[in-house]
Amino acid sequence: MLVPNPSNAVNNIENLVTLTAGQYTTGSLILMVSYGAHFAFILYFLMTSMQLAPRYRIVPILSAVVMASAGLSLFREFTAWQDVYQFVGGQYVPLTEGETFTNAYRYGNWTITVPLLLTQLPIAFALSRPDLHKRALRMAIPALLMIWTGLYGQFGETGDWSRLNLWGIISTAFFVWLIIEVRGVITAGIANSPAELKAWPKNIWWYFLATWGLYPIAYALPQLGFTGDVVVVRQLLYSIADISSKLIYGVILSRYVLRRSALEGYMPSAEALSTTPVGSQAASVRGD
Repeated sequence: MLVPNPSNAVNNIENLVTLTAGQYTTGSLILMVSYGAHFAFILYFLMTSMQLAPRYRIVPILSAVVMASAGLSLFREFTAWQDVYQFVGGQYVPLTEGETFTNAYRYGNWTITVPLLLTQLPIAFALSRPDLHKRALRMAIPALLMIWTGLYGQFGETGDWSRLNLWGIISTAFFVWLIIEVRGVITAGIANSPAELKAWPKNIWWYFLATWGLYPIAYALPQLGFTGDVVVVRQLLYSIADISSKLIYGVILSRYVLRRSALEGYMPSAEALSTTPVGSQAASVRGD
């Protein structure tokens, strides 16, 4: 194992740790599945938008944009992973010069995608335009501050734990602010949802907490040691969080607005849900 150099701020621990063939292959597969899944769902979200009432079509369209942006970012992570390691003596050793691996690409992508993800909520809940703009801005500000302070702190993961933890705490404070703002949107969404769909915003709230809560765990993980297992598990956590909070979240919102469109009388949405017998369509709309 190479010796960490805390003074080298461009380094993530991936540049300091020798991997076994199994660890390297597992990391490659995690990143490949991650970018592949995001690219694969671009068409799904674009096709879904055609089934929705016009006011809700932007929800899956924004998901398609998120899929493209995240897919490109994760593909860049994958190519960096491929380029940074060389096979020496039965192990994969990070290069000492030239190409380096960095998780900063993820933070750059989150800067683009997180405000879009958050804006989808008030649109899906059909909040008034002034309220939508206000709430989207109030969520975007703490979200961006959370991302940027986390980016600054993660450069301490090569051994500067005071930097990693201090900025991790600051980033978490902005995350708490964000949670408060999201809760306000969820509350408005519950009040503004049809009776048949009021459970959906409540479930989205708990889903939000569960999936976004994976990120700080992955952020802090290097403190457990500079080992190949930590490197691979962190990439796994980041990828699970990305797929859950972007792809699956987008699917959930798309299904919600599909049911909402049907309840509001938009026939293409009702037809899209009418794979069950006519007497069961109401249960289908409710999500029973």
